[in-house]
Amino acid sequence: MGFSFTLDDLKRVLWTAAQAFIGAVLVLAPGIFAAPNFEAAKALAVAALVAGVAAALSALKNALLADSSPIK
Repeated sequence: MGFSFTLDDLKRVLWTAAQAFIGAVLVLAPGIFAAPNFEAAKALAVAALVAGVAAALSALKNALLADSSPIK
């Protein structure tokens, strides 16, 4: 265990954020696409928040685990 953050780690974090955002948008899709309004904006904000939390946790995991870790 150590602290390092490489370009490959950044790619993993961005991929996690993209997957989380797309997943949250799909779950919230009825509210987002039914009628574009303030509720849709709130739903997109929630999706962005979910993606941000997922990316932060992914960054922490990738920074703390060694490159040889099987769960990285």
